[in-house]
Amino acid sequence: MRKRNSLHAIAAIALLVTAGVARAQCVPAVRAISQPSAFPNLVAGPVATTGSIIGVAKSDTTTGAPAVFFSTYNTDLNPLTADRQIADSSAKIVALLWNGSEFGLFYQLPNYILMLQRIDTNGNSIGAAVSIVNHPWGGEDEVDVIWSPSRGAYGVARTVTNGPDRGVWMTVVSPAGSVVADSQLTLFFNIPAVPRAAALPGGAFAATWIRNGGPLFLSIVPASGFGPSFSVSDRTVTSAQVASDGNTIMVIFSSTTIVGMVTGTELRSSQFDLSGNRLTPDAPFLTGSGTDVIPLHLHWNPALSEWALTYNDAASGANGFPGEIHFRRFRSLDVIASDTLLSPDPVRGRLNAPYPIVFQNGAYYATIQRLLSRVEGSESYLLRICPFFVTARSNVALAQPFAPVTFTANGSGGTPPYQFTWNFGDNGIATGPAVQHLYSAPGTYTITLTGTDTAGATSITTTQVVIRVDTPGKRRAVRH
Repeated sequence: MRKRNSLHAIAAIALLVTAGVARAQCVPAVRAISQPSAFPNLVAGPVATTGSIIGVAKSDTTTGAPAVFFSTYNTDLNPLTADRQIADSSAKIVALLWNGSEFGLFYQLPNYILMLQRIDTNGNSIGAAVSIVNHPWGGEDEVDVIWSPSRGAYGVARTVTNGPDRGVWMTVVSPAGSVVADSQLTLFFNIPAVPRAAALPGGAFAATWIRNGGPLFLSIVPASGFGPSFSVSDRTVTSAQVASDGNTIMVIFSSTTIVGMVTGTELRSSQFDLSGNRLTPDAPFLTGSGTDVIPLHLHWNPALSEWALTYNDAASGANGFPGEIHFRRFRSLDVIASDTLLSPDPVRGRLNAPYPIVFQNGAYYATIQRLLSRVEGSESYLLRICPFFVTARSNVALAQPFAPVTFTANGSGGTPPYQFTWNFGDNGIATGPAVQHLYSAPGTYTITLTGTDTAGATSITTTQVVIRVDTPGKRRAVRH
């Protein structure tokens, strides 16, 4: 039994070492996809990952109805396949998703019909594009697409703004493009309704949408068909994002506020169980640096057990000078892991990031862009973002009163160099990567380490030390 426990301990240590090495090896990177006045000018769009290959959809912004292209990259952002044309023309690229065996590229034609093109890992089209035309399409219609691994199908949350089918719908589409289920969520919605979708366990979907007058609603669509809708907020909501960790549903949304004589927005949040029962109230989540703050994408990352949110902090207003695109990681609504600029290069922190981020091999990947004009083209980049982590280590687990305890901090990811602040749990504080502290009274103390990198990202961790009078000798160090 002792040998088996020793093997388990060795395996656990090896896992920690491996994880530390993987984090240390992540280096932020930026790759230019398109540059102003450089042609052909293919602006970077949505990204998707197979786990080892990054697919990037692109559009030719030099034409009024852009052609759609696709290429692949490795984790170092080096091209694996050349740009290959997928569609002759489009009105908009909607989504790029990996379904476990192939990429699914969703885009709208100039007449707004939604199309699905299947693509293999070499960037080759699989068959012809398939149209999703179970309801009429119009210029004010909105659409969001998500892949459900448990359902083995795509969920398409969309609005129909004209005709007898007017309403918000959740349409389930097979990997080949056929409609397998269709549910109307409501007749009454705002324009824009900003529908957003999340995949739930068991083949169900969740969708958020804005009703007339601004209130935000959440609809649960079970695999069996129609489901209930619930109020998320009675406030005036302008945009929302939704995601699920498999146990709960998180909704982050932008709501209007009035500070003094200025009308702006704040980010608010609410969390629900998978049946739509509210777990946390409609409450403030984040206040921007100025007038408006807008959620761009919300993602659950099971590899790090954290939520990842991209948002636009528009100090001068959403309709004014471009804001800063931020990236916030959090374990729960009250535990923030990090908040920093999305771009590793602060100079490009004001470029737009309209598409979801993805996680692969210890790093997040995203695209940022700035559309100029048909003559000038666009400026866009593919990013690798390394999550910022700190670890805290004490030289002993047990100590006597007034015996010095040494604490050591280490940082990885983010943007070095790092700064470290310690709170020793007895009102004592210190700064620096290696510090000492004396405890005067017996007890169990929780030590909090806060790390900050040069881009402004923060990471917080804790460790514990027990102080007691009868501490026998020197004890082994503890790392958290």
